[in-house]
Parts: sequence; C-alpha cells; structure tokens
Amino acid sequence: MDKLLMHPKEKINKEAVWFLSNITAGNEGQVQAVIDAGLIPLIISLLDRGDFQTQKEAAWAISNVTISGKPEHVLFMVDMNVIPPFCSLLGIRDAQIVQVVLDGLNNILKKAGNRTEEICQKIEECGGLDKIEHLQNHENEEIYKLAYEIIDAFFSSEDDDVEQDGHFNEAQGAPGGFNF
Repeated sequence: MDKLLMHPKEKINKEAVWFLSNITAGNEGQVQAVIDAGLIPLIISLLDRGDFQTQKEAAWAISNVTISGKPEHVLFMVDMNVIPPFCSLLGIRDAQIVQVVLDGLNNILKKAGNRTEEICQKIEECGGLDKIEHLQNHENEEIYKLAYEIIDAFFSSEDDDVEQDGHFNEAQGAPGGFNF
C-alpha cells in the first residue's frame, strides 16, 4: 500500500488514500492496522503535498481516524505533524472538505486529554485559529456553528481580561465598566 501512496501518478495516490479512508472509517482495530503499517505519515504527506483531489481523500482519512480511533491514535497523528496541513485546508472553497476538517479538528481537541493546550498552540501557530475565526462568518450554517463551537470550547477563556497577576488589563478596561 505504501508504494501506491508514493506512486508518481496522482490518480493512483488518490485511489489509495480513498481506500484507506474507508478503512479508517472502520473500528479501532482497523485504525491501528493502518498505523502499524506505517501509512499515517504517508497520508499526512499527501494531505500536505498531493493534488487537490488527493488532499480531499486524505482529509477524509484523517478525519475518520479522529472519529473511529482511540485518543492515542489521534495523538499519534498530532505527533506526526498532522495539524499544519490539516489546517491549511480550512482556507479552501469546498464547503464539504472544510466541514470534514473542522469535524476532525474538533475531535482531535476533544480526544487530546492533557495535551489540549499544546494542540491549541499548534493550531494557532500554523494560522488555523485565524481560519477557524474567519469561518464563524461562513455562509454554510453547519460550518459557522462548528467554527463557533471550536472557538468557544477550546480557544476562549473567561479570564481573558485578567492578567496573570490578577489585575485587569487597562487597555481592555474593567469588565462592566465604561469605555470612552
């Protein structure tokens, strides 16, 4: 399978990733088999460098792992640097794939456990947070609701206005106060 994922013909890459997306949509054992075969780094590579059709199939394969896999499967993909190429697809015009990626990111964050903050940082560093914030204005209702849900659950903090020392940030004003 790895030879098909590295084949010089994009159509063969696309079909191989499509096949794997069906496997990763299965159960935890099937996801583990894809990991054990060393295919996740190749899928991530195609997510980053494949042609658009191949990238779409790779996005499905990755998102399926976030649904079907255990938290350790998801964190394995994070360790294989899935976040930057996954987030790069948030800027495309294909609403279906944008939703697939948002679902995947939401699932990654939900399964992150004690690594949530680290993963949020990775999303922010690669420009993903800016894209998610922008998607809160998307014409597709499901996309903007999911973008809002991700921001609300993982990137907003009720103490944003309070500095580490417990004092209010004067530039933002006191909560409930007047701002002239």
